[in-house]
Amino acid sequence: MSRDIEMECSEDVRSSEGDGREDPSHPSDGGGAVWLGIDVGGTSIKGAIVDLEVGRLRRQVLTERTPPTATPGDVAAATRRIAAAMQWTGPVGVALPGMISGSSLRHAPNLCASWGQADALTWLRAPNGGNAVLINDADAVGLAELAYGDASLNGSGLTIVLTFGTGIGSALLYNGDLIADSELGGLTGVRGRFEEVASGRAISTESLTPVEWARRAQPFFDELQAILNPSRWVVGGGLSDDFEKFASKLELATPVSVARGGVHAGIVGAAVAACGASMGAGNPLSP
Repeated sequence: MSRDIEMECSEDVRSSEGDGREDPSHPSDGGGAVWLGIDVGGTSIKGAIVDLEVGRLRRQVLTERTPPTATPGDVAAATRRIAAAMQWTGPVGVALPGMISGSSLRHAPNLCASWGQADALTWLRAPNGGNAVLINDADAVGLAELAYGDASLNGSGLTIVLTFGTGIGSALLYNGDLIADSELGGLTGVRGRFEEVASGRAISTESLTPVEWARRAQPFFDELQAILNPSRWVVGGGLSDDFEKFASKLELATPVSVARGGVHAGIVGAAVAACGASMGAGNPLSP
């Protein structure tokens, strides 16, 4: 990539509002309680510095549009640009919309097919490709919920985390442990795959009202309730912003709440994963 293209691409990194906290006074290389987390979605790639002592963003979120090709190289380049803009030189936690399997990413319909090829994830894991610790995006939300959410999660049986964005991601939390790599959004109802007909993207592209969305999503929740019998639900992703408006139209037998980190919970969880790997525990979510 030429210098001109690098400069042009770097100009596409845009700031969006964080949580109002002040920026760090100096760049970080992964020491202490601040880490960089990046959440890769089908529409955008977002990154922020996270204060792991409190589980909140310490800097504004930097956002890039996910390129139409969305190859591993594209995402690795975006990760490098965001890290550079943050003056970050340490390992980066990256949440990906798919199932991490060795050196490839499976079930990633919102990215290009090349992610399923052998060594596809090398682009991100190599020091010159992002130096990334990888985690599934919904698992990242679940990890953030375990770290900073309701303490009762440690002994409340099964909690199902569902993220509604470009698709529907899922994470299973059982008595304080994360059961990684579930893909519950792939279940099929009478209208088709739930992640296609009841996702955040479906709400946006079809201008679904909360009532219309609930008619599509209710069978999804009902089926999961019958099969897995969760004690509670946690909702994340883009739906977090309008949680009450949409969730109020569902009929659920167990409590439902919004992910503590809201729409940025994936960023927080990615940072937690990176910190855990750096501390020598490895990334327990990556095979």
